[in-house]
Amino acid sequence: MADETLFESERRRSRADIAGVLRSLATALENDGPVTLEDGTQSIDIDPPAAPTFEIEVERESGKRSLELELEWDERDEEGESTSSAAESESTESDDAGAEPAHSLGRFEVFRDKASEWRWRLVHRNGNIIATSGEGYTSKQNALKGMRSVMQNAPDASVVSE
Repeated sequence: MADETLFESERRRSRADIAGVLRSLATALENDGPVTLEDGTQSIDIDPPAAPTFEIEVERESGKRSLELELEWDERDEEGESTSSAAESESTESDDAGAEPAHSLGRFEVFRDKASEWRWRLVHRNGNIIATSGEGYTSKQNALKGMRSVMQNAPDASVVSE
């Protein structure tokens, strides 16, 4: 099978911006959750396995140096992957955080509110909002992190009633 580029982003950025992207990537990897990569209207969610191959390479070519960081794994090791592009999803206030499983009766949505803060909500297939983040986040990455925390910690949560 021929190589297929699923996501690519190349542009000049400040060192602080690059550090922020790497920090977000590191946080997602540490939390064992999917990794969301975004640039403009394109995005992809990937879920690397627990121990992918990690390559660091520094090259000098034609008077330029490059530093390449690469994670690599066999697709059969993936825990789940979903992709989205501008052609596949509308760029509205509500961005779908990933394709919902066929058995799910709801979907998580991540969106920017009127105060320009990021929030998430769980929406039933009938359109009713079942749950919300309850707070605004300064970045979409932090909203996704909060949403994933609920997804991971709530399945076996006990019910307490008074």
